[in-house]
Amino acid sequence: MGWRTILWGALIVGPCLAADGPLDVPAPFHQAFEQIHQGQYQPALAASRDLEKNFPSHPLANLLAAEAYWGLIYCETGRINARQVWYLADRKTSRWDAEFFRAVDRTLEASRPLRSNPQTTAVGAFYSGLARGVRSRLYALRTQSLKSASEAKQMRADLLEAVAKNPQLAPDASLGLGAYNYYADALSPLLKLVRFFLRIPGGDRARGLEQLRIASQQVALLATEAQFELGRIYGIQESNHTESLQFFQSLAERYPENALYALSAAYQAEAAGNKNLAIELAQKASEAAGKMDGACRERLGEATRGAVERLQAAGGRESATR
Repeated sequence: MGWRTILWGALIVGPCLAADGPLDVPAPFHQAFEQIHQGQYQPALAASRDLEKNFPSHPLANLLAAEAYWGLIYCETGRINARQVWYLADRKTSRWDAEFFRAVDRTLEASRPLRSNPQTTAVGAFYSGLARGVRSRLYALRTQSLKSASEAKQMRADLLEAVAKNPQLAPDASLGLGAYNYYADALSPLLKLVRFFLRIPGGDRARGLEQLRIASQQVALLATEAQFELGRIYGIQESNHTESLQFFQSLAERYPENALYALSAAYQAEAAGNKNLAIELAQKASEAAGKMDGACRERLGEATRGAVERLQAAGGRESATR
């Protein structure tokens, strides 16, 4: 191993695993996450494999892979059609399941030695919490409520431990804690009963929204994910389509190659009553879908083409009745 490799390892691992400072994520990891945000999941997986080879003890490479597999799983099984982007799965299995769960497990494995070292306890708990959150999200997509709630409970505990050990991690922990606080308070009565029997702590809807906004503006790593979550919440849970549109349209402008952002924005524009903007966004989503790979290109392509046709037909009918 040459001095260049040793120095590069110090530059990457050292800042990322700082004991008492804010989270500092070096450029190679940011670049790989940007590929995920653009919907380029296969290139992101290739980048994660390279990062894992160079830094096998670091949790972030496998966490990155889990996020990329999540994107592929959603494209393959999520409820995506010409009328809605819904965060439920039409199927409870995917060809990417084994790889996804393996990536989460390896993130947790890499976090354990960090948690046992007093110098890196906080960041180890932080990455463990993020891994739990990714797994909880997949279970929630598949309406596997008990599994999702159990993972969310552990995610919350890990992130609270991280912040207690290092308060400067609070903004970065706000995505997971904010999502937990919001959904734990906004649950249906049946799911609140499940939460009671599992002894899962309650939430605070207003506090959750505040934390998600902090995450969307201040964090080092997952601001895009926080903005996406806020778009979902305002569009689906809060029925505030104008607010939701702002988040999704901003994401679509920053990441024009990801059809999911533009299509989500189109549906929120339609719900907000702006049909012309909805058609424009759906057309952009259709163009972007053609540049994605695999199931994303196929399913988002079909949905976006159908959305354009439906919205244009609806616009034509409205013009004819005037």
